[in-house]
Amino acid sequence: MIIVAHLSHNGTPVADVTYRAGLHVEVRVAQEFLEQQVCFPLCHSQNFQLKGSWEEALDNYFNDGVFDSKDSVFPGEMRRIGNARDHKSLFRQAAHALLKDLERHGFNIEVNFM
Repeated sequence: MIIVAHLSHNGTPVADVTYRAGLHVEVRVAQEFLEQQVCFPLCHSQNFQLKGSWEEALDNYFNDGVFDSKDSVFPGEMRRIGNARDHKSLFRQAAHALLKDLERHGFNIEVNFM
């Protein structure tokens, strides 16, 4: 299964974050945001901040951050705790938590299942 989270700011695409089972989460940042440095506090996950270039910050967040799927499991799915790369439910939880923290800054995250 492939899941893609599209991050945008006021309608302008910033990055696509792609989950593929068994692999690191892949981050692709739009050209105009490659050099931009960010520092956002995070309250909705066990991670404290999103910091660095967009690519570095999102890569660290999804591949190294710790998430708990208790709020995003589907019926019959087991609760998981770990990195977003470890399971689709953790990736969904990571994307949802990031949206909660960034939407007040004009960001949106749309998640698509392929």
